[in-house]
Amino acid sequence: MPITYLWTPTALVGYPVFDGETDVVTRASYTVLADDGEGHTADYSNFAYTPLDPSVPFIPYADLTPEIIIGWVQYNLGADTVAAIQESLAIQIERQVNPPKEPEVLPLPWPTPDPVPPVVTYTLSPAS
Repeated sequence: MPITYLWTPTALVGYPVFDGETDVVTRASYTVLADDGEGHTADYSNFAYTPLDPSVPFIPYADLTPEIIIGWVQYNLGADTVAAIQESLAIQIERQVNPPKEPEVLPLPWPTPDPVPPVVTYTLSPAS
């Protein structure tokens, strides 16, 4: 089953007043949940800066939606980083489905000498 990725904003950070606007978001914390639909999940959390691009019209805080915030997050991360996050989560799920084999202790590839018994020495004390 294909893996679905749910990007969710978890916190917003900003300024009460910035550049003449109120409640301006400058950073967003987010979580990405990967789910294969068969009980295997993985998640990743971080934060990203949100755009302060003057060419983009200001969106009032009350009008922000999770889709807008995640759009900003993914835009600022860039397509390569978004893909790398999702690929990492897919690998984690793959390891749940098909756990890697545990490593084994291998014999040494050269002959080992027979163990030498320890030498025990005794010291006699003069009789008193």
